[in-house]
Amino acid sequence: MKYIAVLLLALACSFSAFAQVQVLQGTVTNGTSDKPAAGDAVILLKLGQGMEEVTRTKTDAKGKFSFNMARVSGIFLIRVRHQDVNYHQPVQPGASSVQITVYDSKVIVPEIKLLDESDVYETQANTVQIVKVFRLNNTSSPKYTQPQFEFYLPEGANIQAAQAVAGGPPVKVTVVPMQEKNRYALSYPVRPGETHFEVVYQMPYSGSLKLAPKLAMVPEKFYVITPKSIKFTSENGASFQNADSWPIDNTIKGIDIHAAAVSSQGTQLAFSISGTGMLPDDQPPANPGANQAPGAEAVRPGGGMGVPNEKPDPLHSAQWLLLAILVICLGSGAAFIYFQNQPSAAPAGGGTAVASTAGLSLMDAMKEEMFQLESDRLQGKISAEEYQSAKTALDQTLKRAMQRQEKSK
Repeated sequence: MKYIAVLLLALACSFSAFAQVQVLQGTVTNGTSDKPAAGDAVILLKLGQGMEEVTRTKTDAKGKFSFNMARVSGIFLIRVRHQDVNYHQPVQPGASSVQITVYDSKVIVPEIKLLDESDVYETQANTVQIVKVFRLNNTSSPKYTQPQFEFYLPEGANIQAAQAVAGGPPVKVTVVPMQEKNRYALSYPVRPGETHFEVVYQMPYSGSLKLAPKLAMVPEKFYVITPKSIKFTSENGASFQNADSWPIDNTIKGIDIHAAAVSSQGTQLAFSISGTGMLPDDQPPANPGANQAPGAEAVRPGGGMGVPNEKPDPLHSAQWLLLAILVICLGSGAAFIYFQNQPSAAPAGGGTAVASTAGLSLMDAMKEEMFQLESDRLQGKISAEEYQSAKTALDQTLKRAMQRQEKSK
């Protein structure tokens, strides 16, 4: 209840500040040259059921740009296109400025190292689901971006989803088939620093499966993660060893970790699995007769890289109550804006400045909550109905508040 009380206070006190942003200003810097990125295309995207372009512009000689936000509302993403590579920056509600760094690109950046590659296996009925995780580190100096990352999947792989993480929330990524059979590319830039990729795919399963992963890039280590109920066997002399921890998630328990050091492109990585089992954090529903398409939830990547995370949100049971409270608070915020803009005698002793400072100090809580709604939708943490209810209430209240503010001027 403390969380709800803080949220209500933040909503009621900071909503007026949210409506004040008229112009969003931004600066784009070229991280390769440490100079302003001049002439780059900048696109304002509204996040909803997809990404809707609102408007676009270009950076000036100082790498600066601006968008008029007076007539728009919602959750937005800034896309900057530099040397045919897209860079994205979320815009939190109420933000008045953004800073974006781009880099010059090379088709191949030799300083990029594949720290490890992991295959996470789960089996159920006649299907095996594999979550393939790549952890890369770009140490180029000067700093360069590689436009995409390429990899192989086994014959018969049915790709379900893919995402990337590079210093922010997970971003959905498109998997592009290449001309070579079973070779694919992820259309997401490998920029300086660490980037994690996660690809979820399924294959037919008849109780056992032999695999020999083909490597497009040599990892320092290759991991195979299985539930303890699944039997793992090395094949053709492959040197897999049992490991105590997995670098992607060293907190998960109840799994077997099989690790192999990879010294060259020709290292043999053959193995087989047999039996069935699900990971501890991704158990099937308690009611097996529930109306749900087979694998409908299983193919969804979890909230971040690594094992899909199906643990319920501690506030899940109170979501509808929170949504109702949110609507009430947003209505209160709109009324607050309306009365705040009515003519009145100036308060003595600088009272207005004090109230404004209090509202702005609570603005961060509002920003995080509203951006989290969109982030949760993109990651599949809330249902479409829950997302739409909250978003509709927010959009309608915002619109009314802005109209009242305009009339009061």
